[in-house]
Amino acid sequence: MKKDKGKSKFEIFVDKYYMLVATLVFAVCVAVVFAVVFNIARAKEEKERKEKMQSEIGMLAPDGRDYALEKDAHPEINEVITRYHKALAEDDEDTISDILVYVSQNDMDSIAVKSEYIDSYDDIVCYTQKAEADGAYYVYVQYNLKLKDFDTKLPGLIGFYYCPDEEGNPRICRQSDISEDVISDFYAAYSRQEVQDLYNQVALAYNEALDKDEELKSYMDGFDDMVKQEMVKKIALRSATEESSETSSEETSEPAEENTTDQVEPTTTVNIRATASEKGESKGQVGPGTTLTRIEELINGWSHVIYNGEEGYIRSDYLKVVGSNTIEAGAKTVTVKEGVNIRNEASMDGSVIAMAEPGTKLELIEKMDNGWSKVKYNGQTAYVKSDYVE
Repeated sequence: MKKDKGKSKFEIFVDKYYMLVATLVFAVCVAVVFAVVFNIARAKEEKERKEKMQSEIGMLAPDGRDYALEKDAHPEINEVITRYHKALAEDDEDTISDILVYVSQNDMDSIAVKSEYIDSYDDIVCYTQKAEADGAYYVYVQYNLKLKDFDTKLPGLIGFYYCPDEEGNPRICRQSDISEDVISDFYAAYSRQEVQDLYNQVALAYNEALDKDEELKSYMDGFDDMVKQEMVKKIALRSATEESSETSSEETSEPAEENTTDQVEPTTTVNIRATASEKGESKGQVGPGTTLTRIEELINGWSHVIYNGEEGYIRSDYLKVVGSNTIEAGAKTVTVKEGVNIRNEASMDGSVIAMAEPGTKLELIEKMDNGWSKVKYNGQTAYVKSDYVE
């Protein structure tokens, strides 16, 4: 025990039980390290849980409603949407008015113009998200648009607010028909990633379809302008008709516009088609020397013409203008019933100025007693047999 002389009792205890002490110290260190690691792990889990909760809260409306997107989950909605798009393609005003909450006359004019080019809306799929009102849904309608004279279908996607009225009748609302609160909620639903993915997929498919059909791509490049041009004419015609009806017994303050049509001839043998497209049905061929009446030169590179009393279309770059016929505003007119020569004298011996196709309108100066009608053509006085006009 001499070797323990001068040592404290603690030092003597450690010397005697150093293995036990070492083991205890190691165990304490391990416990401390484990506690630290465990707390770090718990903190990480808690952070992830809170982030997930926040994410889930962001996917819900303030009333707890889920914005989850469902595909074809409501047959009654699919039926209404399908019926509505069929009416759009067929210009069925009654059905459209029954389904839309509000539709103006300008809306109807736009639908009527587009229906002239649209064959059908095919393969309709309805994606829905629950809206706040009872029975109401945000609907994203996916379809394949079939245009007349084209085989390639164009993918499309459009959003609607579907909300039955007080009597339970199905109604489709557009943005202009709904409140700011609904618009705000609709935008929150629309902003969901799965909805954005859907729009991106359809946009990609649309561009791919055009890339595979160069003629359709060229056609669609001018489609909006063509529709706008037709809309302006349709609205102007309706407005003029309404104004004429309202002021039929009064003089109008502004004169009506002149009506001018061109006489054209093909520069080569070319097809007359039923529609303004290379894929339109051929109604026959005409060649150089044949005179046609051009009703209108379209923005898409085609001319709307009359030949043998029937309307058709020819590529404008295959035509040349050989004359024009302007009818003054308010002037009396006659319409050609059968193809007839326009002559410089009221006689079969008179020189032929032009050939008038059935359907061509001519400004009437005088219906003469000798069986001829004096008309104005291309700025000059001319004559046609009265039996050929009405």
